[in-house]
Amino acid sequence: MRRTRLWGLLWMSFFLDVAKSKEKKYELMEGQSLEVECPFDVETYQSSQKEWQKLKEGEKPLTLARTERSSGQTNKVQVGRYSLEDIPGEGLLVVQMTDLRQEDSGLYRCVIYQPPKEPFMLHRLVRLVVKKDPASNSNPPEKVAGIPTTSPITTKARSKLPISPNTVTQPWSTSTVSLSSPNLIVNSTHGMDVIRISPISIITIVVCGILTKSLIFTVLLVVTQRSFGP
Repeated sequence: MRRTRLWGLLWMSFFLDVAKSKEKKYELMEGQSLEVECPFDVETYQSSQKEWQKLKEGEKPLTLARTERSSGQTNKVQVGRYSLEDIPGEGLLVVQMTDLRQEDSGLYRCVIYQPPKEPFMLHRLVRLVVKKDPASNSNPPEKVAGIPTTSPITTKARSKLPISPNTVTQPWSTSTVSLSSPNLIVNSTHGMDVIRISPISIITIVVCGILTKSLIFTVLLVVTQRSFGP
């Protein structure tokens, strides 16, 4: 039993080496689908079951999907991402693999399932190469902090002079109140009053003073005379 299996693996390895020159290569991107048409002899394999297998060197072929026995009618099977459509009227086995991934890359074949005999290969070997989508490999753009287009505004604090606790500082007012008369002008400023008198006003005041004294003296003289008269 072990020898039979060993010879079978050796024969399969030799067969694959010979068949590599006849394989058909497909190069697809991740997410795409593969469709392969495998023709067969209608008279011989019309009702036979068909398989889609993946081959790995040194290992037993892996069956991914298998059709049911056909009575001449089209039948289709779906196993995950793999689908097989047996069309006896056209002598075709249509294989589809959807949503391809990089790990799907490898060697495949269509075969007639006929136990206990070894499967009979249809068509050529299929070499599938699935490449990574460059768009999915690109890094997302880095976020760059927005730079203001206007220059920043800098506010400088005004320097303050030290103020003694007992000192009250008031701003010097520049407002001026002017009182004017024909002969007298008074300028009043906060913190200081300035009085200006014209020369005419001074003379008037002096004359008024002299006249007032003379009038008082005259009144006193008249009163005195009346007091001591007959």
